Amino acid sequence: MALTEREEVQPRNDTPVSPWSTPDPRAILGSRVGTNSYRISHDLIGPSLTCKPVPTNAWWQNLVLEQGDQPVVMTPYMVKCLDSAVVVCAQTPLVHETYVAAIWHDDWRVHIDGCSRHSVTTFDPLSATVEYTGETMAARVPLVRGAAFVTVMFDTPVQLSLSTVHAVIGVDQCSGEGTAVARLNSGTTWLVSCDSPVELQQSGVSGLVSSGPVGAVRLALVNDECPQALAALLLAKDSIPVGGTIDVTDEASFTLRWITHGSGPSDHLLMFALPHHQQSLTDACWVDDVGKYWTSMGHVRAVLGSQWQWTETIEPLGFSGQSELSEEDKAVLRELVQADASTLPEDCGVLPPDPYFFGKAVARAMRIALIADEVGDTASCNLAVERAKSWLVPWLDGTNPDYLLYDDEWKGVVSSRGLTDPAADFGQGRYNDHHFHYGYFIYAAAALAKLCPEWIEERREAIDLLARDYCDPSNADEYFPFMRCFDFYEGHSVASGLFAFGDSRNQESTSEAINAYYAAYLYAQATGRQSIARYTRAILQLEARSSRVYWHLGDLASDVYPETFARGRAVVGILWSSKADFATFFGANPEFIYGIQFLPYTPAMTLLLKRQWVADIWPKFLEQVADGSATESWREIINLAYAVVDKQVAKDRVSKVTEHDDGNSASNSYYWIATLK
Repeated sequence: MALTEREEVQPRNDTPVSPWSTPDPRAILGSRVGTNSYRISHDLIGPSLTCKPVPTNAWWQNLVLEQGDQPVVMTPYMVKCLDSAVVVCAQTPLVHETYVAAIWHDDWRVHIDGCSRHSVTTFDPLSATVEYTGETMAARVPLVRGAAFVTVMFDTPVQLSLSTVHAVIGVDQCSGEGTAVARLNSGTTWLVSCDSPVELQQSGVSGLVSSGPVGAVRLALVNDECPQALAALLLAKDSIPVGGTIDVTDEASFTLRWITHGSGPSDHLLMFALPHHQQSLTDACWVDDVGKYWTSMGHVRAVLGSQWQWTETIEPLGFSGQSELSEEDKAVLRELVQADASTLPEDCGVLPPDPYFFGKAVARAMRIALIADEVGDTASCNLAVERAKSWLVPWLDGTNPDYLLYDDEWKGVVSSRGLTDPAADFGQGRYNDHHFHYGYFIYAAAALAKLCPEWIEERREAIDLLARDYCDPSNADEYFPFMRCFDFYEGHSVASGLFAFGDSRNQESTSEAINAYYAAYLYAQATGRQSIARYTRAILQLEARSSRVYWHLGDLASDVYPETFARGRAVVGILWSSKADFATFFGANPEFIYGIQFLPYTPAMTLLLKRQWVADIWPKFLEQVADGSATESWREIINLAYAVVDKQVAKDRVSKVTEHDDGNSASNSYYWIATLK
């Protein structure tokens, strides 16, 4: 396990997808370039990484934010990297009626005395490696998603020193030198495995030391409820994951490949799969002798082998709804789109000044244009198109007050206000919610590419910058990080950017994440980039399925969360790395918590809102939430969900609405209902 023997892991994916485009953003934006006020910490990020785009929304982001001492969630373990120790925590639940969280406790502290600093030196879509350096010692910690063990490797053997916040009540040596089982007064049992023939001995009440030097140590929680768990872990202890790659095919097949190290064969590699993996992995070798481990995203299940594969089922989806409009519906929609288009302001100055709400406004205008085009109202279509074009020009040219620019620090497009003010534009300058914000822009661009392709072609490089920012599928683009927001292990996006949280990463609105990849898919299709279209379509389908597993209670899975939490609600409002919360960042009203998971209503919402689930939760929760809504606009958002169950009832419930969400319109609500099967 010597440090110098470790295989190098490439920091990006190996999927052969063409980039959106590759020009230097500075050549497109000119003087609109700046340096983020939140600087990259060269103490926490290795020097070899800063010449490339550094992720801003990765699962391991806490390692490089502030002091780098907040936890990251490997699954099933949580880990803190401190200057002189690696601290390991097995997730245990704190269950409340409105949240489920993993409690942090210092189960084991691996002391790395003699090191003065630590930094992330390697990353890839499935791992991050932290290196510890000092005058007398160096160590490496490969943090790999789903790993059954937490591993610390030393460059030169040292005497191992472990401590725990609990009391050690027994240490039993296993067959084979260098391995022991430690029992703690917390009721947990741990396997401690070293690469050297040493004896592990108790030191004081809460310590463990080795009788001689070791080159590496691995720690794993043992499930005491399973008699064969220890034997299964012992079989896997010498197969060490140190990184991984991902591959996405044109047929929406996903492959996760784990890079291994150590004396054990790769087919002895033991990893843990989340609930959405458990539903879909093909030819998996499940190791149920290990038992299931609790995490805040449900129980994980052990699987043997260094490669996982599954295929997403692609549902039909395009610009139009599920079914064709009847002549009667077309007649109604012609009246509605004429009224909606006529209210689109000519004056850009009255539009929202920030990228999120402006994005919603311009996407709304292009929804009106698409509907008008479909029902044959050329005048309303042209009016909406012209309005959207005139609104977008200042944003593309940089003449609007909160103009967009290229951040040469973290390699992304941010708002000028956000570049220096972390609170501006919902944290936009710190890379919060980029897929939400730019997803609306790209949806509008996709619709324009369909209806007015020559206009988009003239501005394609500038528009591409926004797609490259949040949905860069290629290794060939050196100016933006690969798939900034998407987590390939958890199967969904991460909205939080350069903010350190004790609960680590989070995402609130699954529906807006779906809208982002739907927009990218449509934009790629409309501009003739078929490899990107197939790639983003696969990502979109996985995002939708994972959203139904982890945000929709009782949809694709009924046992992800404890009953105390699950019985009183039908959605998770914010999913953190170590917490599921019935809440939003902007208010506690139930219509906010449900509604933010449903908007915007486009044909892509049929991937998320399924008839059986909505039928189940309507009488229990949704009907009451809709009727109790304080505003018409949120009431309409909730009522529109019921259209997948009963179109006529939904139509009746929204027919008298006069106030719509700022991303919705009367014509869009009617179209959503009318085109459902």
